[in-house]
Parts: sequence; C-alpha cells; structure tokens
Amino acid sequence: MTLAVRKVFIDSRYLVSGDSSNFEYELPEVLELPKDCCAFVTEFSTVASWDTVGAGRNDRMYVLETNDNFYNARTVMIPTGAYDSESLRVAVENALNGSGRLIDGTYSVSRASSAGTTSTASLGAAYRYYTITITGGGTCFFPQDSWLKGNIPTWTASGGHPFDPQNLRSTNELFSFPRPNFLASHTSSFIDLRSVNTLFIHSPSFGNYSCLAPRGVRTAIAKVGCTVAYGAPLQYEHSGSSYDYIDVGSTTLKMLNFELKDARGNFIDLRGGNWSMTLVFARK
Repeated sequence: MTLAVRKVFIDSRYLVSGDSSNFEYELPEVLELPKDCCAFVTEFSTVASWDTVGAGRNDRMYVLETNDNFYNARTVMIPTGAYDSESLRVAVENALNGSGRLIDGTYSVSRASSAGTTSTASLGAAYRYYTITITGGGTCFFPQDSWLKGNIPTWTASGGHPFDPQNLRSTNELFSFPRPNFLASHTSSFIDLRSVNTLFIHSPSFGNYSCLAPRGVRTAIAKVGCTVAYGAPLQYEHSGSSYDYIDVGSTTLKMLNFELKDARGNFIDLRGGNWSMTLVFARK
C-alpha cells in the first residue's frame, strides 16, 4: 500500500475515563479520515500482569457429585490469584473440600508430568497435569462449557446455581478434563497457567465488519499472542502483511474507545498495569 500516514500513540495511563481494560481516550485534535482510509496497529506493549484465575473471568469450578444416587451440582469459587502449578493445586483442593459437598469422601489433588503419571506435590513447575481423586465414597463429573450450556435443566434440577451462558466464568476450561463421566478420579489435560494465551485489542469507535473475532465480535483491531510468563514484558509488532488492516472509511474521530479482551470476550484485568500502542491511519 502507498500511504499518507497519520500515526497516533495511545497510552492507557492518559485515559479520560474507565480503566486499562476498557477506557475512553481523547485525541489532542480532531482526526478527519477519508473514505478510502484503513487502520492497523503497528506496535503494542504491556506486562503480562493478569491473574491465572481472574474475578469475573474464570473463577468458578463447576462440579456434579453423586452419592447413593443423589446428585449435587456445585459452583465452587476459586480465589483470584496469580498461581504457579503448586499453589493452584492447593487452592483447588481447598475449594473442593469446602462447604456444599454432598459426597462422603474428600478430594485430593495431585500433579503429574504427563497424563496418567501422578506425582507428589513437591515436584517442580513443569508438572502441569492434575489428578483429582475422591477418597471415602462418591464420584463426580467436571462439565465443560458446552455441556453446561446444553444441559441447563439438568444442572438446575440437581441444585445448581443459575449461570449466565454467555459468561460462565469457568475454571473447568483451564483443566479440560477429557472424560465426561462420573468417576472417583479425573486427570486433566495439560494446564496452561497463562490462562490468557491470546489478547484482542478492540475499538468500538472504528472496528467494523472487516475483522471477525471469536464469538462473532466485530470490533477487534488486532490480535496479540501471549507467549510470555507472568510478570514479563509482552511486545507485539505488525506482521508487515499488506492485508493486516481494517477498513475505517470516511469518519471523524476525537474520542476513542479501547478494550482489552480474551478470546471469550472477557475484559482482561491488568491489576493496575497499563499498555500502549501505535495506531496508524492511512489511505489504501
């Protein structure tokens, strides 16, 4: 593309209202854009400061228990926090053994280096498969999001609390237990403690139908892969592809809205952190 370029530098520290995951930003001057205008993010930077388990994002573990043919649907709250594999193991074990349990037995959670290879809790951070076992009577089932959405009557008939199908806040997806059966022992899939592995930058101000994000959202302007550990700098640079832009068209901009969301559409809480990016408006 041959471009007449207007660069805009965005920094969430200078927002007008909101917080770093959802804010209004005022440009220093009115930006008049022609009908053949496009936009793209050339650079983005932040620190990976979001929690492994975030309030309102993935802090609910759904479990169905059975004991002597009685069924009990529980929503277990996992405390918000930035966990390593061992501290998450402890948090899940404590939460499952908390109030509301129907079964006679107790839960124990162990870690493994691979599916089906259990280990003691003292092993290192590489042990990212979890086995949840009930000892002393009872079985359970950890439903995935798709099961919950398709079986709401079954869940509520078993005493389960109502939930929003559009925002389950499910920790179960983090564990991805592959066997949808009532068992005394379940082993997870590999657990990615980043919890957010893709970050989407949205702008309702000028995002449009030329970009389609997960769940049908059409306001995304860039996708950032989150490949760094907690607390590390996260950098993104434009791919250089001539197709990596969105059509903006003729419009006037002064106040802009920006959002940071994960692939499920949840806002990403940077826990007081900030982010910046370079936004380019240009003629195609």
